[in-house]
Amino acid sequence: MTNSFFLTKWFLLGMQWVYSNVGDVVLTILISTILIRLITVFSDIKTRKSSAGMARIQPQIQRLQERYKNNPQKLQQEQSKLMKKEGVSMFGSCLPLLITMPIFFCIIYAFRAWGYEHVIQLLISDNPTELFASCKFLWVHNIWQPDNGMSPVIQDAAQFLATKNLDKLIFLDKNPEVWQRLVDMGLAVVSGTGANGEVLHTFLQTPEAIAAYNAILQPCVDMYAGLNNGWFILPVLAGGLGLLSSWVSMRGQPKSAANDQAQATSKIMMYMMPVMFFIACLQASAAFSIYWVFSSVLSVAVTLVINKVFKINAAAEEDKKA
Repeated sequence: MTNSFFLTKWFLLGMQWVYSNVGDVVLTILISTILIRLITVFSDIKTRKSSAGMARIQPQIQRLQERYKNNPQKLQQEQSKLMKKEGVSMFGSCLPLLITMPIFFCIIYAFRAWGYEHVIQLLISDNPTELFASCKFLWVHNIWQPDNGMSPVIQDAAQFLATKNLDKLIFLDKNPEVWQRLVDMGLAVVSGTGANGEVLHTFLQTPEAIAAYNAILQPCVDMYAGLNNGWFILPVLAGGLGLLSSWVSMRGQPKSAANDQAQATSKIMMYMMPVMFFIACLQASAAFSIYWVFSSVLSVAVTLVINKVFKINAAAEEDKKA
């Protein structure tokens, strides 16, 4: 949990640093996506090498299976020895999942925290409608709310004030004077003193606090009176591109009997992951959904390039043997 929080914090700090230099949320997301993909591309290459290696040693594995067909334990030992020697693994295709999933959830949390910070900035702004107007992206009225036809343009007061760990937001940690403004607005109270003597605060969840929250942000709500925040477009794109990315990745995997188990697992994940991405983007902010759409497009492009490079290399190896 600590490592996850640490990674989430640095993702958020990194994206906000980019934003401070470019001044545009969507451009920040695009740049951050490219940087993150540069980190994960090495796992994609390693996975492809592992799959190519499994195909290369397939004849040797078949000979071992024939030799030790009556001794499963010895067969497993010899196969493991061979794979270790050749530097391949039948579960190499699972490596991207082991890297992608933690990043996926950490970035969801990072965007969620950034969205909470944005709500606080609206609450303390002298001109919240001007700040809120900058949150529009194409058909999405508020990029910090889900692209969802049932989602309001502003987060519900009771839901926001009841959110756990709001007191740990980086924005509030760096700007303790903001707490006093929130206290003066009737949204928070002093709740005690920390171990280092710092003053601790907490958000209120009283009817009065909810009424104060609604009154401050009502002008923003009135900008899109009667409208919800989106049209489900980004979640559908995220799910569809996730399926395309999985299909392109599987299509480039070399066929081998020894790789059947890994390929079967990959096929299951090929259908499960896009559904998970759709559901996640349905509930996460549109900002995160934009990130995931960009990431999926880059993933497809990277996979196509890797598949082409390995196909060329495999053809060259065949020519040498001939």
